Amino acid sequence: MRVKVKYTATEEINIFLTVENVRQMTATWLSKELDKELQPGRIMLIYCGKQLADSMKLFDYSVAHGDTFIAFIKHQIEEPANDDSMGEAADAPHPTAIEDDAPSGKAEDIAMEEDGDLPPLPNCDVCKNDSVKDCKSCGCTECGGKDDEEHTLSCDECGRFFHMRCLYPPLTIVPEEDWFCPDCFNKNEGVVEGEKTFGKSARKAKMPSATQTKSWGGGMACVGTTKKCTIVDKDYAGPIPGVHVGQSWRYRIHVSESGVHRPPVAGIAGKSSTPAVSIVLAAGYPEDEDHGDEFIYTGSGGYDLSGNKRTAKIQVFDQELTRQNLSLARACAAPINTDVGAEAADWRSSSPIRVCRSYKVAKKHPEFAPAEGVRYDGIYKIYKYRKERGHSGPYVWRFWFRRDDPEPVPWTPEGQLRAKELGLELYDPDGADADGRSHSLRKPTASSSVRVLPNAVLRELIRLDSANDRIWTEVLKATFSSESAFLEAVTERMFICAVCQELVQMPVTTPCGHNACAKCLCRSLNHSTDCPVCRASIEEMGDKERIMAGVNQNLVNIIMAMVPTYGKDWAIRPAITSVQRARRTGQPIVG
Repeated sequence: MRVKVKYTATEEINIFLTVENVRQMTATWLSKELDKELQPGRIMLIYCGKQLADSMKLFDYSVAHGDTFIAFIKHQIEEPANDDSMGEAADAPHPTAIEDDAPSGKAEDIAMEEDGDLPPLPNCDVCKNDSVKDCKSCGCTECGGKDDEEHTLSCDECGRFFHMRCLYPPLTIVPEEDWFCPDCFNKNEGVVEGEKTFGKSARKAKMPSATQTKSWGGGMACVGTTKKCTIVDKDYAGPIPGVHVGQSWRYRIHVSESGVHRPPVAGIAGKSSTPAVSIVLAAGYPEDEDHGDEFIYTGSGGYDLSGNKRTAKIQVFDQELTRQNLSLARACAAPINTDVGAEAADWRSSSPIRVCRSYKVAKKHPEFAPAEGVRYDGIYKIYKYRKERGHSGPYVWRFWFRRDDPEPVPWTPEGQLRAKELGLELYDPDGADADGRSHSLRKPTASSSVRVLPNAVLRELIRLDSANDRIWTEVLKATFSSESAFLEAVTERMFICAVCQELVQMPVTTPCGHNACAKCLCRSLNHSTDCPVCRASIEEMGDKERIMAGVNQNLVNIIMAMVPTYGKDWAIRPAITSVQRARRTGQPIVG
């Protein structure tokens, strides 16, 4: 039987009222109306198609004032207090159950609401509560029978009753979780529920990728960078401070984070308006030639990549001297010629280009390829470029590179010895599984850290910066995974502005030992005379105007020695004094 119960309290509804309280108040009211005791366990409350659990509160079901419940009353129950069919559903624990700490409501707050012609008492319009007559309205929806209540299920969505024997296929075990009738049950095919994963659909199973075993790099090309190189600008041409020839990374995304070659997929880093700054050799074109100190690099384009042709290996279009190809031409010290190409009169005056070799080069030139990952091989320069007919027929643009780097190449014994002395190892933050997948992109562990000692010139500049003795003492005592990590610590953590949280520009060091940009500190002192870090009074520590005007030139010189692009818009490089020149060259001090 179904009875609608409506909350009709005149005061604001207590949303923390428990379902058990509502069930008890409903049973109390019905017992008075029926003039016989009705156990709360015989009442099942339904709200918005869901059976309410005793351990929950109305708040958990988003019940608002004036909402309506549906109450089902079980008949022919010999032991109402131990009603299994009702008790298991009503008393089932809920994963988000909250302990009841709210006062229970009053029975007077629950009232019956008439539904059309229904009398206020529980009633069935079809069979008039005839316990013998079959009725699909209050009995089994399939056969209409009212027997075998222990094996009768109620749909958690529509509330109709079904004998387990009348279902197709028949059920032999009472479901422990929510159960839905065939009309309310939906198959969630292709839908991820909780921690479940997608299964192979019929269409996916027919695709070539369903049976492919090739490793595509573990999807590392599209994971996204976790940091950005701040040591140099994006378009900086030349070697990256702290990165030596022979340094290697397992994945291209790590090369991007280091700043050596920023595009995670493209082989050329450059745009049509500026010269290219770096490339990656991966033997992607049949026209490529590699001779170590010199190589011929084929430009980009010419493949039909429409639709599902991303792996096309036959060139169908002529390459054009645009975009990345034009950036390579601009790096050559020769006039731009879009018809046939050009050659530099002085190739050393060409723009420097950082060159990396991928392990894929081993397909054609294993003697120059790294064993795994991507390796930085130094600075090369373009001395000519030509438009020639390619192997597939269409024209390609070819660029001739020549090495111009004082560090030894990594495939020679000298280069291998230098890499060993510098402790250059494959950068692989988390290791890789057998299929090439990396777990994450965390930094190397402390066990791989070493102490990085600056050169003699930099140590002398650090000694002169007495205002930051505390910071430099901490930096020089620390250990880092590489020289690049040392530079990152200085430029990204130790000497950031206390106001703008960027590398200090025109740095001012306060008497209390904190650094800030001159403009940022000026704006801060307009509102308060305290240090923006330690809140110490700057006026009490000295002349405020003198402190604000005192740019720490020693710190400027140190950062300029570390970061080639630092202060290029505002810094004035001071002349080297006779004392500094003598200390650097070892000559006696004059004057």
